[in-house]
Amino acid sequence: MRPMTRAEVRAAIVNLDPAQKKVHLPTWFDEVHWHRIDYLGWRDLRAPMRVYMVADVDGEAFGVMLRQNPNQAALGSRAVMCDLCRFTRRFNEVSLFTAQRPSKDKRQRLSKLGLHVCTDLDCSVNVHSKPIVGPLDPPAEETIERRRQGLRERTVTFLRSVSDLDRTARRSE
Repeated sequence: MRPMTRAEVRAAIVNLDPAQKKVHLPTWFDEVHWHRIDYLGWRDLRAPMRVYMVADVDGEAFGVMLRQNPNQAALGSRAVMCDLCRFTRRFNEVSLFTAQRPSKDKRQRLSKLGLHVCTDLDCSVNVHSKPIVGPLDPPAEETIERRRQGLRERTVTFLRSVSDLDRTARRSE
């Protein structure tokens, strides 16, 4: 992912609540290793159930605000798969996050999209983990690159679906 400025990241969030005045960036923003991540994800320390996700979409910063739904105790000890990195983890390590679609129409404000994501937003760490390679498997570097590509594609697809970028682009043509 290409490096981004603080202003660029703040301006990238497309579905902010009207009452929310400012996007609070993480304290570790200046130490981000941009070449090692596929999206920038962080939790708002002032509102722990609020999460932000920003990625590079066609050369532009694009992001959404998500809300974490409380984990259901009924899941017990099941394994749950993250929709972005496609790693299976324990039920308390993957959470349902929902993003409200931006709209000026009051009836459309109830429209939300959700996905299961690693609770600590460490999908990039997961896809960079060294796979166990057998004699007939591709090299580890190839597997890691394929995982990263899949993570990038799924992240961009989700971000586009929240704001409906494709439909907006068609209308402006």
